[in-house]
Amino acid sequence: MRGLAHTMTERDAQAMRVPRRLRALAPLLALCALTLPSFARAEALELPYTQVSQANISMDDASIAAREIAAWIVQTGDNRGLPYIIVDKVGAHAFAFDRHGRLIALAPVLVGAATGDVAPADIGERALSDIHPQMRITPAGRFEATMGVNLAGRDILWLDYDSALSLHAVVAGNVSDRRLHRLGTTTALDNRISYGCINVPPGFYENIVHPLFRFTPGVVYILPEMRSLDDVFFADASR
Repeated sequence: MRGLAHTMTERDAQAMRVPRRLRALAPLLALCALTLPSFARAEALELPYTQVSQANISMDDASIAAREIAAWIVQTGDNRGLPYIIVDKVGAHAFAFDRHGRLIALAPVLVGAATGDVAPADIGERALSDIHPQMRITPAGRFEATMGVNLAGRDILWLDYDSALSLHAVVAGNVSDRRLHRLGTTTALDNRISYGCINVPPGFYENIVHPLFRFTPGVVYILPEMRSLDDVFFADASR
């Protein structure tokens, strides 16, 4: 992925949309295909996200880890001239940057229900009934991301096909999940609910994520919560 050009034609983008192993990952992908009912979608579109062009925002209020990785990406050029997103699991926020490293928007996120930085190796092949609560981890790391589709044919941002890991607009889930409510609160303590995928406000996905990654691959950096930044990012980069 690192050697891909910065821009693609629409035909190229369409060709990358459906992974070969899509059907093999049906259990987890089925979750991503759960759409919001119409009455809930209207509420979801009002979920908060902030664009730099509309407010005076910066990384100053982000966590130390988020600020450190953001500075490192710019200093090292690790994004290779591609757009990127930093996901802070602990802070339950996503920060979107253009290919030049300029912050353009931030939004709250929902992440995996379990604490941890490494998901089970076979998570993408397990039946949902076999994905126990302690396995529902959003893994930390650097993921080369491309636009794709879920089982319902709706756009998602693929991070890892084999583990069915993606970033997408918030899905319905179970009523008891209260996903819309969780995204709308001011605390990060209730944002852990997914099987591992990253749920974002529909407006953030449609107006920020989709335009950023529509014609080009990009990078998503998911910050660790138990391991160090050095272990997850910096050590590999120095080899």
